[in-house]
Amino acid sequence: MRAGWLLGGMLAALPGTAVAQDDPLFDQRWESLIAGGYEPLTIPTDWYRPVAVVRSVPSAVITTEPTASAIASSALAAASAWAEQQNSTALIVAHRGEIVFERYWQGSGRDTRFNPQSMAKTVLALLIGTAIERGEIGSVDDPIERYLTEWSGQPRGAITLREMLWMASGLEQGDDGFGYEVSPANPIVRHSLGSDFTRLLLSLEPVTTPGTTFDYNNQVTQLAGLVLERASKRDFATLLSERLWQPLGLAEAAMPLDRPGGMALTSCCILSRPVDWVRIGQLIADRGRYGSAQVVPASWIDEMLQPSPTYRGYGYQVWVGDQTIGGERPPRVPLIPWQGEPFASARMIMLHGHGGQRVYVMPDKDLVVVRAARQWPGEWDDAVLPNVLWRGTARGENE
Repeated sequence: MRAGWLLGGMLAALPGTAVAQDDPLFDQRWESLIAGGYEPLTIPTDWYRPVAVVRSVPSAVITTEPTASAIASSALAAASAWAEQQNSTALIVAHRGEIVFERYWQGSGRDTRFNPQSMAKTVLALLIGTAIERGEIGSVDDPIERYLTEWSGQPRGAITLREMLWMASGLEQGDDGFGYEVSPANPIVRHSLGSDFTRLLLSLEPVTTPGTTFDYNNQVTQLAGLVLERASKRDFATLLSERLWQPLGLAEAAMPLDRPGGMALTSCCILSRPVDWVRIGQLIADRGRYGSAQVVPASWIDEMLQPSPTYRGYGYQVWVGDQTIGGERPPRVPLIPWQGEPFASARMIMLHGHGGQRVYVMPDKDLVVVRAARQWPGEWDDAVLPNVLWRGTARGENE
């Protein structure tokens, strides 16, 4: 993926590049990225403009001294050393809802925002659960033509919201064969940096039978975000603020918009503090409850975590259980998580973002682990952090 950014010097020679298009916002963003030498993982959080503010007032973060926790100091030290070796900017460990370890590197601190990348997909799924509870969405088995009237009477209009959440919609990637190549000729790049997040989404055509094939597709998640906005008649940042960020007492965050007053990038990029993702992980561990409030229905959390029939390692926009185990270690951090060994926790839940942004939730020992980064790791293995900490933690109440 890094090589795609080298195409900036060839901009004038490529057909269909920013120079030849009629989207000034795309042109500005593309040229700014090239000038900065960025790739998706290294874009600074303050680069994104415009953004929608996710309003909230943070409540105090509850911390406990490591010596008073049930996690062995040797396990915390080993996890910290490995995280630092893998170019992490943050590692936060919580046990029973209290932070017992918090470490930052590379100039970061608790109030430094990061880009959680596709961990935002799980947040979208949580919000869909709140919309179903309120009756704004009928059920996950609704055909999406109910909300996307542009597809009424078409085969793609019969795709269900459940199939979209499973990443089994059967819709094309929309990349015109470019895959994840970062090039101005790639329709996905033009979508992500352009001024209209809906145009590409509504052009997607079915390529396989819905509900039969797991195909991780960012555009389908963005499409689910459009369904949510239309069903609730609210913009995504407002929903996120009122239904998650404020009830959890998280710090103010931001979401990239396609244009001023436009749509948020719902498949990615809630610009926020790593420490706030501890509470999101804990919310899942506690089946949607935070303090005395049921923020997300418990039944919805249970449903989200059920393995899909098309890929057992995925639920509703969240990774569950073991993934790819053993064999040759892939370069960098692959799309399908790679593990050198099985997870020690029998109930692993993982929020997964580009470049190794992670929230590991282990309800059997009431553990939540957050890892953040803005550089590629040297030798990534998704089993290391959770297994070291799980094995170093005394037996929990839920075991």
